[in-house]
Amino acid sequence: MNIRGSGFRIIVQLSIGLWLLGLSGLALAGQLVGDTQPRLTGTALVKELQKGGHIIYFRHGATSDFGEKDVADADLDKCQLQRNLSDEGRAQTKRIGEAFRQLRIPTGQVYSSPYCRCVETARNIFGKAEKAKALHFAIHLRSADRVTVTSQLLTLLATPPQPGTNTAMVSHTANLQEAVGIWPKPEGVAHVFKPTGNGQFVYVGMMAPEAWQAEARRLGQGWITSLKDWFGGR
Repeated sequence: MNIRGSGFRIIVQLSIGLWLLGLSGLALAGQLVGDTQPRLTGTALVKELQKGGHIIYFRHGATSDFGEKDVADADLDKCQLQRNLSDEGRAQTKRIGEAFRQLRIPTGQVYSSPYCRCVETARNIFGKAEKAKALHFAIHLRSADRVTVTSQLLTLLATPPQPGTNTAMVSHTANLQEAVGIWPKPEGVAHVFKPTGNGQFVYVGMMAPEAWQAEARRLGQGWITSLKDWFGGR
């Protein structure tokens, strides 16, 4: 049990509640319904994603062992000051992107933390990235700002995607931990949520970084088998 993480989530919930009590006309932050035990993974999860309607939260791809200690917002475009994707991380995220295309998983909006490792991950996988303050690395923020970005992330997780698509996000470990209690490991892992309406969402499942390729290969083998059966039956 992560006592520190649990304690911070309680503080976040209380702070958001107090903040909203003092203001009128504001929407509540999204709310997780149920637990965070993964119900789907592998082929079953891919089939659900192919239907659209989900939120896919990626942790950035594999990084080098060195990088920033703390980066000012003014320096977020200066990748040389940050911990960036390693060569393996770049290859890893491009493999995931190719698997997404082979699996025909529809993606609409793609949001990213402004940190270079997240933007590059998003572009390698989805071909685009919209920087979002809601996904800013929570650890590098003041407590009050962490409350704000956690509230914004909860709202994003509860927001239905455009019809027939999934919404993708690329961010960091602490952000998801503070929002829903999931510490996303390893680098490149994806956790999937589904908005259910009324500002609520449920946890669906997770995919390890290498699992996307495995599913793409399985799909390809299925097509080959089907073709062999078709030609063999003629």
